[in-house]
Amino acid sequence: MTHPTSEPNATSEAGSATQTSANLTPSAAAASEAKPLEAEGPAFTALIKLLASVLVGALIVWGTRASRLMDWQAFSLSAGLVWAAALAIVLVVYYWILKSRTSIKNGMIEQTWVWKKQVSIADIRQAKFIYLPALSWLIAPRLVVRTGPIMTVFYTAHPDVQRAFAALMLGR
Repeated sequence: MTHPTSEPNATSEAGSATQTSANLTPSAAAASEAKPLEAEGPAFTALIKLLASVLVGALIVWGTRASRLMDWQAFSLSAGLVWAAALAIVLVVYYWILKSRTSIKNGMIEQTWVWKKQVSIADIRQAKFIYLPALSWLIAPRLVVRTGPIMTVFYTAHPDVQRAFAALMLGR
């Protein structure tokens, strides 16, 4: 009886969507380390970055217009803190959408983000590569991995990283 090292499942979702899933055993992870996968690239496409820029710019313009109409004497300290926290979150996420990079090398998958996301390929127990070819300009392809109870999502816009993720799903 042959013992499969991974069980890839490809399902179609929303017409042209491709979603691939695999349950990896330690032998599959070891096999994938035999041929090292190496690639690096941006996590988000240029169009996603442009869209984020337009949305953040519009938010700033509308916020500036609204601030002219506000009664600043009625504006409480707690309301100001909530407003400042929301603005800080938007700006931090926007910065990392522009700067984030995903890499797969030396048996590790990493993505720079507000915090560094990092998973050892040997620790992956289940993985799902979600890629919508017709919408990849808007919805970044992503690899969702489970290492025990923890799930981590790695986004990628770079074709080399996408090929490495696909090869990982095929147990190569």
